[in-house]
Amino acid sequence: MFKHNRSNDGRQRDRHLIRQPRLNVFTLAFVLILTWSPLKLSHLRVSASPRLPVSLSPRSRNPASPRRRVSPSPHPPVAASRPEYLWFEAENMRGFATNARHEPVINASWLNPPKAKSPGWGINGPGVSAEWTQGGESEWNSAAASADESSATIHQDLEIPRASDFRIWVRYADWARKTETFVIKITQQNQEVFRREFGASDIIDVHDEVSMYWGWAFTWDGAPAKLNKGPARVSIVVEKPAEARRHVDAVLVTSDLNYLPSGRRKPDFAAMKYLRESAGTRPQLESLLGPQRSSTVPAEWQRPAISGRDFIMPWNITKEFWPLYQQPPGERPLYPFSTEAVDEFVKKYRGVRDVPLFSSKAVVPVIYLNDLPAFFKEGSPFLRYVRDTKTPFAILINYGSASMTEADAQAAWKLLDGELRDQFLGWISGESVGYVWDASETELKIDPAMSRKQLLTAHRDFYTKALDKKWSSTFHSATGPMWDKLIPAQSTSSTSFSHALMDWGTKLLGIETAAVQPMTAMRMAFTRGAARQYGGAFLYYHAPNFGDSATTFTKTQNFAGPDNFLHSRYGVTMGPSLSWYRKSYYLYYMGGASAIYLEQGYDQFFKPGPGENPLQLNPLGRITDEFIRFAEKHPDRGTPYTPVAILLDPAHGWEMTDYPHWPFGVSQISRSDRALRELFGVAYYPGMVVEGEPATADRQAFVSSVFGDIFDVLVASPQGAVQNRKSTVQGSSIPASPRPRVSPSSSSPLTPYRAVVVGGEIEWTPEWIQKLTAYVRQGGVVVLNASQIKGLPADFIGANVRSTTAEADSATCLLPGEQTRNLSGQLFRFQNVETKTAQVLMQSPTGDPLVTMNKVGEGKIILVA
Repeated sequence: MFKHNRSNDGRQRDRHLIRQPRLNVFTLAFVLILTWSPLKLSHLRVSASPRLPVSLSPRSRNPASPRRRVSPSPHPPVAASRPEYLWFEAENMRGFATNARHEPVINASWLNPPKAKSPGWGINGPGVSAEWTQGGESEWNSAAASADESSATIHQDLEIPRASDFRIWVRYADWARKTETFVIKITQQNQEVFRREFGASDIIDVHDEVSMYWGWAFTWDGAPAKLNKGPARVSIVVEKPAEARRHVDAVLVTSDLNYLPSGRRKPDFAAMKYLRESAGTRPQLESLLGPQRSSTVPAEWQRPAISGRDFIMPWNITKEFWPLYQQPPGERPLYPFSTEAVDEFVKKYRGVRDVPLFSSKAVVPVIYLNDLPAFFKEGSPFLRYVRDTKTPFAILINYGSASMTEADAQAAWKLLDGELRDQFLGWISGESVGYVWDASETELKIDPAMSRKQLLTAHRDFYTKALDKKWSSTFHSATGPMWDKLIPAQSTSSTSFSHALMDWGTKLLGIETAAVQPMTAMRMAFTRGAARQYGGAFLYYHAPNFGDSATTFTKTQNFAGPDNFLHSRYGVTMGPSLSWYRKSYYLYYMGGASAIYLEQGYDQFFKPGPGENPLQLNPLGRITDEFIRFAEKHPDRGTPYTPVAILLDPAHGWEMTDYPHWPFGVSQISRSDRALRELFGVAYYPGMVVEGEPATADRQAFVSSVFGDIFDVLVASPQGAVQNRKSTVQGSSIPASPRPRVSPSSSSPLTPYRAVVVGGEIEWTPEWIQKLTAYVRQGGVVVLNASQIKGLPADFIGANVRSTTAEADSATCLLPGEQTRNLSGQLFRFQNVETKTAQVLMQSPTGDPLVTMNKVGEGKIILVA
């Protein structure tokens, strides 16, 4: 199905997947100092801070937790005063109106609802054509209030790092010849210290190209402020109706009075500056990783075969093929196919053995759920085909249903669960976990007061019961939820649920990326990591992306004209380019995907005009044909080598590009979410910098990380190790090509990795403390933040972490050859550390440890203070 605005468009990057640049964990640890937000003590956005940061970080999400005062501590004076940049995303603030399900109200620009339908401040985004032709919002969403709204407030609690003159900037929608008034105010110690109304007059010239095209354009406007060091609150307030909707993207508080914001780009934060300079100079740094002790492929990294094959391409087959299968081979196409021009295809390819795309053994049929009643009747051409060929097949369930008599339903279930079970790959579910969401309004019991763990459990219970009910009622039989046969392929929420879905029983996990989602390789790291951790495989759901904004060559879904004006031309070249399609194929194939499924499939052939021309592959089809031939020529593609794991809490709920983006729909953005955004911004640098550039069809998705594609994402699940690993996902276990040597499976998912970076908020169970200890003793390297050590023994860390804090805006490396690095940045707060057996790797100008390393057995623990 073509995308509607609920889903996103994502992009990939063109990094060579097998190339392995040297990863210097020390460098990574330093950048984490500059980017990680502490999880408990403060709510400001961070730019250079190991703990309790007081400045904004490059890709940080605004603090959204209620303000907590920090108890006074004897902070040494900071010698040099450097500019501060505190960046706040409006959509991460507190105070949004919510619906009966506790989700934020949606106030979408293409709907432009009145106050009666969307009261207060609501979430807007990811926008439509008007936003994306300007590059989009600065991150993914924004905040909006209706034109007739007269009283609404959202706010952000923060800390001002230094007393100084500041300038307050705000990015918002400036409507031509209309007012869109709102107020920015700042309070400190219960006193209003800044107040300014924005939107009372035009900032953008009404003859501006974008403004003329859409009637509005994003603008920046600012005003001076004098602020004191300490806690503060920034509020965005609607006090009266206006002539146009209020649409606010981001707020910047900076002491750099010469800084002029542009577009959706963020300032040159310290961490991004350091990474940019290091990427350019490529300094020779000492690696903290131990020697690689084995060249065998870990069992956890081997792809299980799917119905005896290493790689397949499930393909929607046109309904017209199946009746043709009754005819003699010389009078029909020999292979299942899909195209708009069915008659022309039959005429050209009847009896032909070498058919572009469809003669490939990788192509396996997919039918639509709505057709299941007819196709599963005894004597149907479809049943004859799958029995004759023994080919695997899948069923697409997007927005579909199947209604059968009790006898027919039970007969179909008997086939799926019996004779055809090994051939049946499963239910392909694009953009959704099983298409049972309609039942959530009454059956999903969630509340913002619940912990993330409770919210994830509630979702598991809901989906399990809803799927059980759906399939049992469809087949008039006790089917169970069929988690093992569900192939969920989410776009938004894919990072939130990838590991959870595998934990719930999914064996073949799908992922859909689209041409405006940033950092596809990062999203793939979640999916691949989940598949490896739970012994499954993953599938790429290749979507055409936002209908008329996609580069397509079909008549059926080629939208144009005023009815689709707001939903067209997202990118400079009208949606995903041909390069986007090509890069997607190769990225996922070389990244370890076991299958690639085309959401459409009929869009590969055309008859070009003008004049009468033969049926032929269109440009997309030529790319697909090229890729299939490549995959057939190179079936032994190897195993992606990913030596670094990023370890998260199982219920992290984190997602960069969702709508709304709140974890599990109701849990507001926390310090942990912001910390994770910054961590992945480091791991996939310059992804978060590129995100600030104008959005185009390829640029934000295909970002080559300076570290390479070397990460998998794991979760500290209660089971921990690979679950029920088998040599196959469905069907035969005979691989299609020789496999590399595989080491014995271990009891811990950490074992295959040379380093583990812990991300976000995490609770260590006794089981996982044991796993972590064993991993390090056997030679692993673990990077931890001071806010992640609760429950870990002090002798394991090699230091005592005190409750007192200090501040600095620079750091010094103590390793030989690295002392001269310029590590200055914005003001950050760190935890005081007393070393025992740990070595200090970095320290503040006053000698306080910032990064320590403790050797435990054959491995190391690196602590970021």
